[in-house]
Amino acid sequence: MRISCNIYTLTLRICRASFKQLPMALPKFLSTPRAAIMIVFAAFGAYVGIFAGAIPVLMRQTGITSEQLGLALSGLTIATVLVMSFGGVIARRFTHRRVLLIALPLGCVTLTIVMTQTSAPLFFTVLIIHGGILGIIDIIMNAEGSAIEHDMKRPVFTAFHGSVSASVAVCSIASSLLTARYGTMTATAFAIVLVAFAWFLVWRNVPARIYPTMEHNSNARVASLPLVLMGVAAGLVIASETSAMFWSAKMLDDSAPKLAAISGLGAAFFGFCTAIVRFPGDALRARFGDFRLMLTSLVIAILGFLGLGFSPSFGFSVAAFALVGFGTSIVCPCIFNMATAHVPGNRAAGLSFASMVAGVPRIVAPYLFGWVSGTYSISTAFGLCAAMMVAALFFVSALRKYQVPSVANSVA
Repeated sequence: MRISCNIYTLTLRICRASFKQLPMALPKFLSTPRAAIMIVFAAFGAYVGIFAGAIPVLMRQTGITSEQLGLALSGLTIATVLVMSFGGVIARRFTHRRVLLIALPLGCVTLTIVMTQTSAPLFFTVLIIHGGILGIIDIIMNAEGSAIEHDMKRPVFTAFHGSVSASVAVCSIASSLLTARYGTMTATAFAIVLVAFAWFLVWRNVPARIYPTMEHNSNARVASLPLVLMGVAAGLVIASETSAMFWSAKMLDDSAPKLAAISGLGAAFFGFCTAIVRFPGDALRARFGDFRLMLTSLVIAILGFLGLGFSPSFGFSVAAFALVGFGTSIVCPCIFNMATAHVPGNRAAGLSFASMVAGVPRIVAPYLFGWVSGTYSISTAFGLCAAMMVAALFFVSALRKYQVPSVANSVA
């Protein structure tokens, strides 16, 4: 037994020493914490895009209806929000680096099970677990991204979300093509490769830094009206974004069944147009400020969702999804950055509270969307998203009168 332990220890040391030599070959632009978190955001986008592009196939594979899909997505959202509400507690006990190194591989396991299921009950169960894993990755990568922006003292946060959007765009269309021709496991492998690269960069580049412990009464400072307003606005926008990503393939598949292999175009155009704004978004934030950008973007999103509500054709719907991508692109990155900056002692705590508030619209919307699309039509359900964007516009306008900390607002 002792000999076995010594052999194991020696083998582990040799592997570790060998593994540490691999990063030396990486180019300089991939050797920073910013690069690592950028790829983590892309990996998160792969989780979302691969699933979104395969939804029509998964519905046929498991035999679920639109209303049941809405219920399943509500379950996923509940798990995501519940885990995100504990983000501050997790961040106080574990470093961002450790959490990401554990959660990223677990997401690959659950995605694989979800994508290969033929049993509806098991599909629902594992999708909920997958939602919890996505929740912890989401809040920790955003908290680390905000910390990196704080360290650099200039806006860089929106580009991280651009990485998500570009990844969603590529992975959703790749997923619809691969699942239609070769099956769901091929599409899943596409995501696993990107997640593995993200894991490697986190292991190599992200420091295990410890954030200052907040005072005993910190919860009183976290729970504030500005964070409530941020949470409600973010929840409405995220619920609408999620609807656009997860229901676009179904809408396009229904409108043109012969084009099923490219039903991922809606999510793809949504993602590409979101990325087009998000990658230069930090320069826009520095020039115009967060609030001006958010209010303008929400107006564009309203027009996009109205277009989906009255869409007459496949091509018109794809164009409307693109407009929605332009409109929702900048809103959540700005809100997330404000929420993390609001509690600098524990950035994950501010985001956790805002995420908990955001949970209400995020949880209700998927089931409501599924019920409306099943009872009336998907176009009608997207029309309701336009009303949600109007409400988000109101809450962001109300937030403007508070002195909310933000690197972009201070520059502007």
